[in-house]
Amino acid sequence: MIRRKTVRVGDALRLFWKDNPELYHKMLEVRVQRLWGELFGPSIAQYTTNVYVKNRILYVTMTSSVVRSELIAMRKRLVITLNKHAGSDVIDDVMIR
Repeated sequence: MIRRKTVRVGDALRLFWKDNPELYHKMLEVRVQRLWGELFGPSIAQYTTNVYVKNRILYVTMTSSVVRSELIAMRKRLVITLNKHAGSDVIDDVMIR
């Protein structure tokens, strides 16, 4: 089989994400969930029981009230940091429970 038109992998992926924006947004949401543990380290991750995104809001369940109050105080900075590392504006707010 002779291939007449070659496409770079990066171009094929860009075309796929352009054709499926809902999958792209879901992928970014999963990226933010994974970044939570990576960015804030094992000390915060050990107190985190649940992390999920719903309606552009990141919900985080914490087991420590002290850590929870510290994170609530810096919610805006958390949003900026997570969006910056995700590469797009994925979340608008963080709800820490």
